[in-house]
Amino acid sequence: MSQNEIKNSMFVVLTYEIYEGAEVLEQVENPVTLIHGQGKKLLPKIEEALLGKKAGDIVEIKIKPEEGFGSYDEALIIKDDISNVPKQFRKIDEIIAFVNKDGDKKDFKVIDISGDEITMDGNHYLCGKILTYKITILDVRESTEYDREQDKLSLLNS
Repeated sequence: MSQNEIKNSMFVVLTYEIYEGAEVLEQVENPVTLIHGQGKKLLPKIEEALLGKKAGDIVEIKIKPEEGFGSYDEALIIKDDISNVPKQFRKIDEIIAFVNKDGDKKDFKVIDISGDEITMDGNHYLCGKILTYKITILDVRESTEYDREQDKLSLLNS
């Protein structure tokens, strides 16, 4: 096990769990890799908390809505006539990607279908929640050019 400390541009391998209170909301057991400090993969507060940590460390971080996924926004609840939605999306928990005139994409989840009305929610499923991340650091090492290229590719595909 390496004894490198996490700093910017280091290659980091980790697993994590996300809790709301005692309830596990997400558990990632397959190792996640990232180049620390490259942004996009981790919330800023998490990146900061990982600085100086080593392989074998377990880090717990509490994230308030404003530090993570924002507050729940009622304006992102859309009700529409079901006939305006293609048949393949007329299922509870189905995700529908909407694109605005500027080309920005926003996913909405079907949360209710009642009669001829469909209700969709554009809020992230973790918004409005106080979350606890429990992160287990598996490895820390200097990143290579290959690591940096792979990291860029994974960002493009996410």
